Amino acid sequence: MSNWYHDGLFVFVILIIAIAIPYVQKFKLNQMLPNINTSNTDSVLLIIAHPDDEIMFWTPTIKAFLSNNITLKILCLSNGNYNGLGELREEEFDNVSSDLNLFDNKILNIPELQDNITMEWEPNIVAEQINDFLRRNTDIKTIITFDKNGVTKHPNHISCYKGLMFYLNQNKDECLERNIKVYTLDSFNFIFQYTWFLPMLSTFFKKYAFLSNNFFTSYKLMSLYKTQFNLLRKAHTIFSSYSYFNSYNKVDY
Repeated sequence: MSNWYHDGLFVFVILIIAIAIPYVQKFKLNQMLPNINTSNTDSVLLIIAHPDDEIMFWTPTIKAFLSNNITLKILCLSNGNYNGLGELREEEFDNVSSDLNLFDNKILNIPELQDNITMEWEPNIVAEQINDFLRRNTDIKTIITFDKNGVTKHPNHISCYKGLMFYLNQNKDECLERNIKVYTLDSFNFIFQYTWFLPMLSTFFKKYAFLSNNFFTSYKLMSLYKTQFNLLRKAHTIFSSYSYFNSYNKVDY
């Protein structure tokens, strides 16, 4: 009887959490995107370094936005040509974008922003690309990207953050006039990233956070990146906390 009681209680708690997730997501969206109006063309910009970053690290956020009719645009600063597969990865990026019904995404392939695991990009070059994208997309009201640690400390991830900070510093008045909000994705250390249960619970208490209630979404989407879907990335999409929740800090500029 005691075992039945505890098993039933556990199932009840899991069901309550699953039912609560959409309401928690909506509440947190209202906090994170107070200036986004879903009835018009206001949108969010996600800045990433490589095709597949959006799935490896941002699936919960993407799901939360799309399920609440938030328009999302992705600026990918390189085509991931480190192993000479840039053209194929561009195609895969387009396929994933189509699968998500995101049609305003842009992937770059310029000499100054090439996939490089040992070198950061020049902040002013990154800022130029951000500036160009924002001038072409005046509907953007919110920007999200990596934080200063870039999740994995990949120099290109960190360059997204530094380039955006450079842009904000150079265009502060314009961004304030447009009332653009900026958020950076929390980087977790290795232990927290792969022992995700306790950090995941913390998202209920963090102001800006999203929790996924479909544990197979990241794996399914990552499988569309056929050139990258090796054992390491399969393990990442199954065990990484970023497949299940995202949390953010707001940037005051």
